Amino acid sequence: MNTLVLASSCCLLLLTGIGVCWSVESEKPEEVTLCDLYQHPEQYAGKMIKVRGGSVSGLEIEDLLHDTPSKPCPAYMTIVVVFPHQVEPAPGFQLVQDEAQKKLAEALRSSVAIKIEATYAGRFDAAYVWREQKRIPVSAQEGKHPAQKQDWDGRIVLRQVFDVWTYALPRK
Repeated sequence: MNTLVLASSCCLLLLTGIGVCWSVESEKPEEVTLCDLYQHPEQYAGKMIKVRGGSVSGLEIEDLLHDTPSKPCPAYMTIVVVFPHQVEPAPGFQLVQDEAQKKLAEALRSSVAIKIEATYAGRFDAAYVWREQKRIPVSAQEGKHPAQKQDWDGRIVLRQVFDVWTYALPRK
């Protein structure tokens, strides 16, 4: 009887764990703009998002640059992109290893300065937003308060990259 209860409990725990992994893996990212993230970080905090942005080689995978908008965005965040293995605790998903990811990795290792444009999909974490020249904490992330000594306002824990486009920057 005890063995049956123990075996049932183990199976239930295993199935629950698999269900959580499947839900993270199958969660379709919400397509947003950088300005959407800047203006409403609390709305996207902790969620899977997909956003287009740019960076420059030699910075590793760093600041996303705002594409030239049709109108200025009233808020701003320094958003970095990090790989899942760089995050504690682990995010519950792995980086998709495909051709786009390989192209991004090559671009990041380039010996010449290049501009990298790509669409990034992953979990958005928000800590601060800049509004009216003030850095304001984002409080909607399940009661968590951001670390004091970080150099980002928001981050994307990368799950997958799409549409990588690169071009060489002119030498100065």
